[in-house]
Amino acid sequence: MSKIVAIGSCSTDMFFYTSKLPNPGQTIHGKQFTLDFGGKGANQCIAAQKLGADTVFIGCVGSDYFGRDIISNFERWGVDTQFISKKSVDTGVAQINVTDNGENYIIIVAGANSTLQKEDVDKAYDLLLKETSVVLFQFETPLETTEYILNKLSTANSKCCKIVNGAPAYTNSYQNILKLADIFCVNESEAEIYTNCIKKINSIESANEVLSLLLKQGCKIVIITLGSLGAVFASKDEREPQWVKVPKIENPIDTSGAGDAFLGSLAYFIVHTPNLSLYEQIRRACIIATRTVQFQGTQKSYPLKHDLPEELFN
Repeated sequence: MSKIVAIGSCSTDMFFYTSKLPNPGQTIHGKQFTLDFGGKGANQCIAAQKLGADTVFIGCVGSDYFGRDIISNFERWGVDTQFISKKSVDTGVAQINVTDNGENYIIIVAGANSTLQKEDVDKAYDLLLKETSVVLFQFETPLETTEYILNKLSTANSKCCKIVNGAPAYTNSYQNILKLADIFCVNESEAEIYTNCIKKINSIESANEVLSLLLKQGCKIVIITLGSLGAVFASKDEREPQWVKVPKIENPIDTSGAGDAFLGSLAYFIVHTPNLSLYEQIRRACIIATRTVQFQGTQKSYPLKHDLPEELFN
């Protein structure tokens, strides 16, 4: 039981690099356009695979060239694609606008991602039951399917670590999903939404307050990623928040996909360094995620294991 399975979204990412965002009705010149592979599920899967994990992706693509290219990309990196379903709709796409300071603004069109059904995932039931150590979920595919699989795993494979990335955030998300997850991970803006914007996160102290609010909703472990500030986390058993700091990057080039790099890396360390504390696993995942903001793109920016310091894997 050592496989990491990502159940979620895959898409074609269209990057537009520009000095600033246009105002309504305004046309501006961009600096660069690139294509990359994306979708939060695919990103997390590739991030883990590039570190050397044994990964499987479960999701949907359309019967178009975007879908064919996505499957080819998975196979190029060694991801098991046997449980990707082809649907008679368009493959998901994302428009990602990146400004000079590295910030990103994203519009996604779910396409085939919105068609992921229970029966699509049930095809991999034996794999999930007998061979899987970590499953990664996100909210870019139907929440009913996510809750269904979480329920099944909770009874059929209790040893499997279920990581739920509550992104994009929903104001009326399935409350049961938060309780079924072993780890619930969000960024600061998402965390604010899940706690009804009671508290705005603008410091470590306020992040810790929001962390406590999420634990009160029934989460077992909560991680809030804070960009350049690292992450904070706590659990129902150890409610005292812990702050994981990261090296500061002075001039980030592109922050898109860094959160997915963090989650894929965290899944890798949970499987391959089980004797480390959760603090140390998060710290190492933060280091890898921080590295990605120094490069353009999403999956293109994710490092291979041999590009990273050996001490990260000791």
